[in-house]
Amino acid sequence: MNKTTSSAALAWGGVWAAGALWGIGAWLAQWLIEGGVSPWTLALARFGFGLPLLWWWHWRRSPAGLWQRLPWAQRGGILATGAAMALNVGCWFAGIAHLGAAVPTVVSICCAPVLVAAMAVLRGHERLTVALTVGLALALVGVGLLVMPAQTQMPTGWAVGLAWSFASAFLYALVVMGNARMPAEVPAVAASAWSMTMATACAAVLAVAAGLAWPVTAGRWLGLVYTGVLATSAGYLLFAWAARRLTPTATVVGTLVEPLVAALLAAWLSGEAMAPRQWLGSALLGLAMVWLVRRR
Repeated sequence: MNKTTSSAALAWGGVWAAGALWGIGAWLAQWLIEGGVSPWTLALARFGFGLPLLWWWHWRRSPAGLWQRLPWAQRGGILATGAAMALNVGCWFAGIAHLGAAVPTVVSICCAPVLVAAMAVLRGHERLTVALTVGLALALVGVGLLVMPAQTQMPTGWAVGLAWSFASAFLYALVVMGNARMPAEVPAVAASAWSMTMATACAAVLAVAAGLAWPVTAGRWLGLVYTGVLATSAGYLLFAWAARRLTPTATVVGTLVEPLVAALLAAWLSGEAMAPRQWLGSALLGLAMVWLVRRR
């Protein structure tokens, strides 16, 4: 195996590992919200609990004075990615509060590659070819089947939950593009520490405004720590490292393991099964993602 192939394989492994950590965190988020933790408090804990570990690693591995040497435009890009990260996670948790773990996670992750491709066309970075149109059409049909409720009657809060989920998908696309365009001279751990500091600050403002609601049992506190240390610090560090070595669309396709893990855990542990047409919609979304990657 040559060096390029080995690097690509490691990058895919990093994306898949990050997606698996996030998928477990998605189910834990539903469990914590059912226990009384508010979505924005959960977002604050997700970033704040993992931040010390990132900064410890950053101080050990990154050159001194790196931030001061960066141009203001690059600093702004890193901080903007952190703000988008906070809003993405908060919207995702708000969707989970209305719909459970499976559907918001699938919508948030699987729609992002379509949005990335659409943004590339609108900004003139890519042409709207037949192959791209086919991929987008498959994705739109998949989304349509996925968002249809499993029950015959529209559940309470379904439309609101979908609105939060699609907002999370748009913000996740911005996070992917922001990580893909991080300055090459900035190590992944440094970029993650700076962007997550901004994410923590944004989440703190939103959580205080919405009203803080923390867990009341030791078990749920442990779940909260997992979402911060493993799902966030470790997960986003793996993701940020891999995003520099893959295309933006390939990166979000790799994280499709997240909704798979979330859906399996929701069905196994919470009895939250999806209807056959929703599984078909998920499969069409996955097919569209693979198509979009292969055409690149």
